[in-house]
Amino acid sequence: MTTGETNLVTHRIVPPTMCDSKGVIVMADETGGIKELRDAADRGKEAIAERDQLKREIAFMKAGVDTDSKAGQLLFKAYDGELDTESIKAEWQELAPTPVPVVEPEPAQETVTEADTQVAEQRQALAEDNVPVEATTQSPYDKGFQEFKEMYDAGSPKEDSAARFVHTVLEAASQNDERVLSD
Repeated sequence: MTTGETNLVTHRIVPPTMCDSKGVIVMADETGGIKELRDAADRGKEAIAERDQLKREIAFMKAGVDTDSKAGQLLFKAYDGELDTESIKAEWQELAPTPVPVVEPEPAQETVTEADTQVAEQRQALAEDNVPVEATTQSPYDKGFQEFKEMYDAGSPKEDSAARFVHTVLEAASQNDERVLSD
């Protein structure tokens, strides 16, 4: 400085609570506030990213994209177009086109001839004439015992009469009579 110039240095006045013993400004209070602001900004960024992710998921669901399938997962990760339903559907159709349903032709109506009708009637008549073994009122054991008694009373040897009883029971078993068969 020259002799004619005045010293125009302005000193900044800092309250004593913000300076340490050496006169250095202490920024502890200000850095705490800035840190909180930065944390709030980070939380805001995370919330925006989460919201955008949810919007994306909803858009894909509305478009009918199966994000559980491999193709759906790939489209979800790679798609960078507009999040409107029609655009996403168009991309999805290119990756996984909807299969065209196969229409089975109706079976041809069978023509029934008179011979077929007669055969069916004959079968029905045969089925009606056949009485199942289970429909009889007498059990095979009772019938076998009755035959045993008749033969024995008529003078047949006991072994022959017993063989007749066994034959009656075995015959019922061969015809799948549930009263004779056991599990």
